[in-house]
Amino acid sequence: MSSLTNRYGSPKRALPKKTRKTLIIGSLGVGMLAALYLATATHSNVQFKDNSFIVHSPTMATAIVDISKEASATVQCEVRAMSDSYAIVGWKTLTVGPTEGQGMTTTRFDVDLRTESLATTAGIEECRVLKTA
Repeated sequence: MSSLTNRYGSPKRALPKKTRKTLIIGSLGVGMLAALYLATATHSNVQFKDNSFIVHSPTMATAIVDISKEASATVQCEVRAMSDSYAIVGWKTLTVGPTEGQGMTTTRFDVDLRTESLATTAGIEECRVLKTA
């Protein structure tokens, strides 16, 4: 036995049960706090929906979109047109400032997009809140 100890060293001692339990509870607490933060931090007060689109020519398309947001908020939306191979052929950033009213308001927008080739679809890629008054 002593030759094995000399060769490989003494066996490692396990952590005491109390230390192990404290580490597990601490890790679970940190994980729950992180999950709570991610759930609330990524919640956005803006909703968007593609309503329809019109392809006018190989160089022009229109996306008709609905944006719902808090009346006092300013949001920025990325609107894109795509070809039949899913390549982005047109792009526009739409900024919507505060609107009249209170609470959530929904507004329809016709967004004209210049395209570099024939688009087969157009709509909103994403929206985000820039600021809330």
